[in-house]
Amino acid sequence: MTLGEMLKRAVHSDRLIIREADGREIYRGYVACMQYHGEIDPAREVKQFGLETDIFRRENRGKYLGGQKEPKTAVAAESISDFQFSDLEMLIYTRIILEGQA
Repeated sequence: MTLGEMLKRAVHSDRLIIREADGREIYRGYVACMQYHGEIDPAREVKQFGLETDIFRRENRGKYLGGQKEPKTAVAAESISDFQFSDLEMLIYTRIILEGQA
């Protein structure tokens, strides 16, 4: 299956991570935004795909501080039990690993 065939079947609001076979990340974002990222060839073969999650500590920034974006720090899988479930935020991605190099 090629990357283009896979993206035709994806929902536009899905989060996506695309990596090279060597593990280097080349795209992270929504499926709908792939059209603006022209440097990835949709004819490339998909080697592997699956799910990946990023887990963060939920931050209450207040009503007027929402626009101030700082990078969130990830919570390690070993320390998830240190938090209540309501204190965590999880982002789920479809991870695609491409065959070979471009």
